[in-house]
Parts: sequence; structure tokens; C-alpha cells
Amino acid sequence: MSASETLNKPLTEIAASLRGGAVSAADLAEAAIARHEAVGETFNAYLTWNADVPRAMAGAADAALAAGSDLGPLQGLPISIKDLYGIKGFPTYAGSGKQLPEKWEAEGPVVQDIKAQLGVITGKTHTVEFAAGGLGTNIHWGAPRNPWDANVCRSPGGSSAGAGVSLWEGSAVAAFGSDTMGSVRIPACTTGTVGLKMSAHRWSNAGIVPLRARQDTPGPLTRTAADAAFVFAALDPAHKADPAAFLKSTDDAEISGLTIGIGDASYWDGCDPGVAEAVHGAIAELEKAGARVVDAPSPETAELLAAVMRGEMLNVELLVFLEEELPGWLDQVDPALKARLEGSRNHSAVDLISSERWLEDLVVRGQKAFPAIDVLVAPTLCVTPPVIDPPPPPTNTPPVILARNTCPANFFVQCAISLPAGLDRENMPVGIQFTAPAGAEERLLRAAVAAERVLGTCAERLGVPPMLR
Repeated sequence: MSASETLNKPLTEIAASLRGGAVSAADLAEAAIARHEAVGETFNAYLTWNADVPRAMAGAADAALAAGSDLGPLQGLPISIKDLYGIKGFPTYAGSGKQLPEKWEAEGPVVQDIKAQLGVITGKTHTVEFAAGGLGTNIHWGAPRNPWDANVCRSPGGSSAGAGVSLWEGSAVAAFGSDTMGSVRIPACTTGTVGLKMSAHRWSNAGIVPLRARQDTPGPLTRTAADAAFVFAALDPAHKADPAAFLKSTDDAEISGLTIGIGDASYWDGCDPGVAEAVHGAIAELEKAGARVVDAPSPETAELLAAVMRGEMLNVELLVFLEEELPGWLDQVDPALKARLEGSRNHSAVDLISSERWLEDLVVRGQKAFPAIDVLVAPTLCVTPPVIDPPPPPTNTPPVILARNTCPANFFVQCAISLPAGLDRENMPVGIQFTAPAGAEERLLRAAVAAERVLGTCAERLGVPPMLR
């Protein structure tokens, strides 16, 4: 089997092939580089790409394996990382028009762990400027191309805009993003991949340019739920000492006996044609396979989403960050972002404290559904990936619409995962989102892997994107 064919395999099989000598990390890196060179200019997944870097990292991974050093599950695997993470030797732009100071190249625990296992970093993928948006657009660097529409440019999702695209490009087998309002799950949904949102503070945010500290979470995008479990086991502090034990528990997970709560009506209202239908179809398949399906209404979710859509969730942290860390920077950001940031100056301290207290009370009340269910299920996005080029005419739809269904997990301090459910009426990917309480990633991933065995992987469920056929 060629290295290019091996790259298409599940991560467990790629890792086994590396350790068995059937393929080398250098071969995988060259295959990933070749794939990028073939379509990279069209897909625009990366801001920073230097083929010498993955070649050197792959050489180190091979040398360690040859010496009998197995440093972790990620050893030798090509991995892309969002341009919010600090990585030595890579500039950090955070999607901005100029490079951030050198201090933002310092590596936090996530990157340190990937490097300690000799994972092969392929490059830094595009992000919305300072991660402040869900469309994936960027006036400084352009937007990655969503491969699911060969005729017009549609949103690749944001803010981790290049992450899902890098997976379909084939230059990475795992992609790291960050999620504050849905920025891992939105691009996973729009590109037909899998996105895992971690519980707040389960993985450290150190070494990642911040947006909203209470909600920021690093997390992976992968090609399957089983691959997401693999990456989780490799890096999670509770499991990285014995990742095989956790993966065995996901292998043994069964859909029968799983109790699925259908999320509040506020998740389903106003879905674009084909979105709700695809998710309901997937739920019906899970129920037929043995899952127990119940309604899980949540007035707290409805209350939260109403406030989000009215623009009442106050956040001035990015403005404070720019003025304290990057003085003078505000004048060169995207004018639309600048206007939003300047508008936040109008909020008083009383407004901010009242908003936070209301949210804290809502979070406490919003947890009561979970004792009766294993996971909450809803569409990941309520809309089809919007056309971004040519720009659509102005509408009254608020930009936050892409994060409507994903943001509750961030505000309610939960973990969540998006899997492909099908295609909508415009033949664009639809995601099904599973949500679990804070700290319940194990439960969440077992449910997702069990569901994937019923629904199929991304490629099995959706097929191949038109731009790759």
C-alpha cells in the first residue's frame, strides 16, 4: 500500500503501519506535501506552509521509531494547526494583517504535547481575524475554499476556517482549531468533517491567542469520530498515559441503550431546507439501531438563544486584549470587526456584571436535563454554508446565525461534537451535534463512535466533495 493510500486510513491503522514498518513518517509527509502542492493554491487552507518543516519533523519521528522510541500515538502523523496557536519557528498572525509580537509564538501545552509525541506539523491554517467570526472570511488573506461546491465559493466555516479544508486537501489527518462560540464545530459541519469541542479548561488555552477566556477551548477536527477519540486519548491528561484503554472503551460502545435527547425547539426553528430533515433522518437511524430517543425541551436554551440573536451577549475581552497587548492594532483590523469592538465601549460595568450574573444563573438551571439523557442532539448549524464570493446582498439575518446552535455548549460550559448527518437541499453538508455535560468527553465520544458505526464515516455518509471528484 502506498503512503498516499495509507493517509486515507483511520488513525489507528496509520499509527500501526508506522510502528510495523509498512510506511515511514517521511513517506507520509511527502504524500501530504504532494497533496498540498496539487490543490493547495485552490483550497487556500494554510496561511503558513513550509514543506521543509514537516520533512524535518517526519525525519525525527522515523529516527525515534528506528531507535525503539514510541513517544505517543501522534508520532509521525501529519497535523495542521490553526493560526492562533504559538509554534516556535512559525509566525503568528491570528488572522490579522501583520505578524503578532514574538511572545505569541510561545508554545502552550497542546502544541508541546504534539511535539513531544513527534507529531508532524504541516503548517498553520487560516483563521478569521482574532477568531471573531463564523463565516471563515478574512479581508487580509482571503477565505479557504469549501470543497463541497465547485461552482461558487461558500463558507468553509469559522473561525477555524482552514482546518476542515486541510483534512479534505489531504495534507493533514488531524487539524487543531479553537472553539469559543462554535469555531471547531462550525467548520466541521460546513466541510463535512468531525469537530470536537472540549469542556472549558479541560485542555489548557495557554499559547493560544484569546478571544473570551471563559469559553475558549482548543480542539481537533478529524475525518471520523473514531479519529477524534484517538486524538483525545493521545492528548487528554486523564488518558494519555494509557490511551489504548480509553480507545478500547469506545470500541466496545454500543448504540443500544443510549438515551438521546432531542434538543429544544429553538435549535430547530428556521432551519434551511434539508437541514432538519437530514438530522431527523440520522436520529431515526440511531433509534432503529437501538437508541432510546426522548424529547429534551430546555427553556434555558431558548432564553439564551433569544438573547444571542438579539446581540445581548456582551463581550469586551477582545477589545481589552488589543489595547493591552497590541496597542495601536485596532486601527488596522477589518473595519467591520473594528466597528463591533468600538461599539462594545458603550457597555457599562453594570451591564457587564448583570449579564454575567444572568448567565451564571442560566447555566445552573440549564444542567437539569442531563441526568435523564446521555447526549443532547440537534443540528450543528441551522443554515446551509452561505455563499461568500460573490458577496451576497445585505440581509436582516445577524452574522451570529452560524453560531446559533453551537454557542449554547460554550455558554453552558459543556462538551460537544459535530458529525456528518447528510446533505441539505443544496447538496451541502449537514451536521448532527451531540452535547454532554462539562467533563463528560468520555461519554460524548463513546456515543459519537457508536453513532458513527450506524451512520457511517464522513466519506461513507457524504461521499467525496465535488472539487475532489
